[in-house]
Amino acid sequence: MTGGMPLRAIVLYGFPFIADIVVGLTLFVGRHSLASRGYDEATVGSVVLVYGAGYIVASLLMSRVIRPALAKAQQLVALGAVVAICLTLANVERVWVIQMLYGIFPFATSMYFNAYQVYMLGMNEQDGRPLAALAGHFTFSWSLGFAAGPFVSSLLRSAVTWSQTLYVAAALAALIGVLLYGFDPTRYRGQPSVAAPSRAGVPARPSLIGPAWVGLLAGWTVYNAVLIYWPVQAVQQGVPPALRGLVEFLAALAQAFSALALVSAPRWQHRPGWLAGLGGVGVGALVVFSAARGVVGMAAAAILYGAFTGSMFSLVVYHSMADPTRAVRRIALNEVIVGICFLLASGVARVLHPAGTSVATAYLGLTALLAVGVAAQVLYATALVRRAPLLAPG
Repeated sequence: MTGGMPLRAIVLYGFPFIADIVVGLTLFVGRHSLASRGYDEATVGSVVLVYGAGYIVASLLMSRVIRPALAKAQQLVALGAVVAICLTLANVERVWVIQMLYGIFPFATSMYFNAYQVYMLGMNEQDGRPLAALAGHFTFSWSLGFAAGPFVSSLLRSAVTWSQTLYVAAALAALIGVLLYGFDPTRYRGQPSVAAPSRAGVPARPSLIGPAWVGLLAGWTVYNAVLIYWPVQAVQQGVPPALRGLVEFLAALAQAFSALALVSAPRWQHRPGWLAGLGGVGVGALVVFSAARGVVGMAAAAILYGAFTGSMFSLVVYHSMADPTRAVRRIALNEVIVGICFLLASGVARVLHPAGTSVATAYLGLTALLAVGVAAQVLYATALVRRAPLLAPG
């Protein structure tokens, strides 16, 4: 065991934690700063819309841009861009400039996360660690960061303006860059793992990456629609700024611990029954959202939905990396779907909540949408599992 293993652990799990504090904080500030200035759901949702559109375009490019040999350098370039954008956002007031910057921001974040996951997979291949543990621990780490972003934003809001909290995001992105620049994985490589089998080639069990993408598309679109409603609701209900981040914090915290708990569940990623049960938790959470009034009800619903999204993200990470020869392309497609979800959420939120209607009815519409998505995912996964013996050699 080398003295550098703790540093490897920081790179593997600390970096996604810090990076998602940056992303979570920046997106949270964008929505809540506009809501606090009296803008409507369409304007608040425009931040999500332009970010999603930019993320789709950026992620479509990443499978051509990202190279394992250049992954470290590409992360550094992306982090430099994040610092510059956050500093600029902290000093602008015009809505159209803010929207433009949120359209550029995903090109930096998409490059960082694509390059990072390729970099992380390369280090994990050297160590021969179980893929299920990698997927679960990675989801746990970045989910904690996504939880901390809104929480930190809300706490800082009592001392500074919404925009000024973006200086914290810039500082954290710069910190990752400094640590990454000084990290040399070859200095901390232990003895080669001769016992770890290669995962290249045909997997022992059928890949459920298709069903995982269906679940991601439905689940993340719905949640981002919730995040468009919530800032406006919070202002209308007079929720103090320090508590507005609580709902998003609890959802991401539940997501993190759900992913961690599932690490010990054997082969759940290949069992459609697990997907149905976990999807049912998400559908139930939306029913609670529809009946909730105030912070307490919204927080309870958020915890339930976070338990669902923890499984959703762990599933897609696991199946993306199951075949290393396809990992770069699949990771890029994951990010494309995340961008599509941001884009769809703005339109879905607007369609389900026309002016003058109840937001509770809109939440029931989201419930139906997720139920259809989960049903499609489970049926798709079941069909693939049943076909598996026919596809096996011999």
